[in-house]
Amino acid sequence: MRLVNVFFIVLLLLVLMVLGNLYLTNHDLLVQEVNLFGESIKLQSVILITFLLGFLLNVLYTGIMEVIRLVRGLNDSADTRLVKRISERMQDARDLVAHGLPREAKEILASILEQRREHIPARLLLGDILLKTGSADEAVKLFKSLCEDEPDQVEAHYQLAEALMAVRNSDASLAVLKKLAADQPKKALRAWRRLRAMHMEGQRWEEALEAHKKLTTLFASDLTPGEKAQGSALAYQVGMAKVEADQFKDAAQIFQQVIKDEPDFVPAYLSLGRCMILQDQEAQGLEILLEGFRKTGEGTFLQELEDYFIQLGRPEDGLALMRRVAATSRHATTAKFFLGKMLYRLEILDEALDLFQEVRSQVVYSPILFFFMAKIHSRRGRLDAALNEYRQLLRNLGILKLRYECAVCGHRTQDFSDRCDSCGSWNSSHFMFKESDLPEGPVRAESGGWMAML
Repeated sequence: MRLVNVFFIVLLLLVLMVLGNLYLTNHDLLVQEVNLFGESIKLQSVILITFLLGFLLNVLYTGIMEVIRLVRGLNDSADTRLVKRISERMQDARDLVAHGLPREAKEILASILEQRREHIPARLLLGDILLKTGSADEAVKLFKSLCEDEPDQVEAHYQLAEALMAVRNSDASLAVLKKLAADQPKKALRAWRRLRAMHMEGQRWEEALEAHKKLTTLFASDLTPGEKAQGSALAYQVGMAKVEADQFKDAAQIFQQVIKDEPDFVPAYLSLGRCMILQDQEAQGLEILLEGFRKTGEGTFLQELEDYFIQLGRPEDGLALMRRVAATSRHATTAKFFLGKMLYRLEILDEALDLFQEVRSQVVYSPILFFFMAKIHSRRGRLDAALNEYRQLLRNLGILKLRYECAVCGHRTQDFSDRCDSCGSWNSSHFMFKESDLPEGPVRAESGGWMAML
């Protein structure tokens, strides 16, 4: 016999002994009668009835609770089985969508929603399918209903914004995203990014810049350096909108701030210089263009100066300025090339050729340099020298090399390859040499002025 059973029996015997002792020692008291509801009854009977009544009530309460627990267990088990079955069917629907079978997926989702109309993943997936299959109006209704039922469901609001864009209701889409950004500021990263993109698509540059400022203020750690740099570009576009509205002073202030934030932003220098010139501040405008060249070394500033002076009929002033830049700039090679180009344009060929030859030894790649030198030699009657420069031009361009192209992705290489390095396709490398598909019969003569020159 186990020790626990022995202990229980001993304890039971002790309880019985105590009860027997109580009964024997209090027998005279227990057999006395008491008056209960007008009836005489022994005290021991009252105690016994009270005990039995309490026991029965306890048994009844315990039985009821057990039945309730049993019913709840059955319901929970049914719910668990239903949730598991719905989860499996949801995965089936996702697989069907992935395999390009949206109609079959819609049937599964509809059956799920018949059992549980409030199932959020099924409603989201169904709306996404409707959106992708061209039923944008139905998707809008579904997502609106979901947003009304589940105001805190962030993904539903994003999907509603996309659906509204699909039905060309951009104002409503913007309103949804703005409300989402206001109501859920900690979850509004996607909302502000989408707002910025939508404003950029609509060329609403000021609104796009405001959205960008919100992003950099609230989610700076989530933005890449490239994304943060968009602020300067958006501010530049705001300035350009001011230029188009002839608000040159306001535009100039914006361009100055862009240059301060990003000193190598070439378009801002160009636009600021033009703004100053348009406000009759030529000296300041030219100095800004020169400053842009000093900061960045970009030849577009020198091209701007060349065009400006030639269009004004003041080429001598332009040459004087270009010579000064070529003599003093740390970007002397680029400056000398553009000075030579301006000299060529003004028919000062010998001086242009001297500059080009000086630049040639310091240039790795510049087909146009060899073109200008070839043209000068040709016009001076030095045909051998011109041919030599044309040969160098062709080498620089690399057009005499064979080219192979992948028929799958279009990747080009100089050598034939059994497998494309870009997309991994085999037997897709083809020599770039297409024969002309001439029609049978006489070819109709081409019209146009350029044919008369042949």
